[in-house]
Amino acid sequence: MKTLMKAFLALSLLIALPAMAISLNEAKSKGLVGEANSGYIAIVDASSPELEKLVKEVNAKRKAAYARIAERNKIDIAQVATRAAEKLEARLSPGEYYQDNLGRWVRK
Repeated sequence: MKTLMKAFLALSLLIALPAMAISLNEAKSKGLVGEANSGYIAIVDASSPELEKLVKEVNAKRKAAYARIAERNKIDIAQVATRAAEKLEARLSPGEYYQDNLGRWVRK
């Protein structure tokens, strides 16, 4: 009986974990992450393992996309990231955070 209960507990945790994951839009709307002036997202205030994982995943995808664009246009990846930062900041919804050119977090 204990083994069966442990199996159900493990199964329920496996099912519940993906539901607990926070999305990028949810993290932005809650002010947990913002658009950094580097073209990547960053944690605005308090960190957590869940947020760090989200930031790492999103930034890895962005870096890969920036690298493809840079290679296709034969420019530096930093140029692509800088331009992306400008575009991403412009697309933010009111209340979401971005980092100004002095590195301060500003709410749009």
